[in-house]
Amino acid sequence: MMKSTLKYIVLFAYFTVGFFLLGLIIKVVSSFIHLGGFYLPYEEIMRNLFKSIIAGSAITLAAITFNLIDKFKGRRKKSSKPG
Repeated sequence: MMKSTLKYIVLFAYFTVGFFLLGLIIKVVSSFIHLGGFYLPYEEIMRNLFKSIIAGSAITLAAITFNLIDKFKGRRKKSSKPG
């Protein structure tokens, strides 16, 4: 049980950090294109962090849900009849 919990914590952290960095890169590149310089206020960083946490949570919740569905499907009795 602990091993699977750790797996989901790592999955959440991985996707949260990944989306956070991707969001920062997109903001910096778009500021260079539109403003011609580096502009990244603190509010944008915090907004990006919250969006990344939400996205990481959604992906982790989907992974947990699909794993539980697979686990419950595997517990059902398999019929001996072909077809």
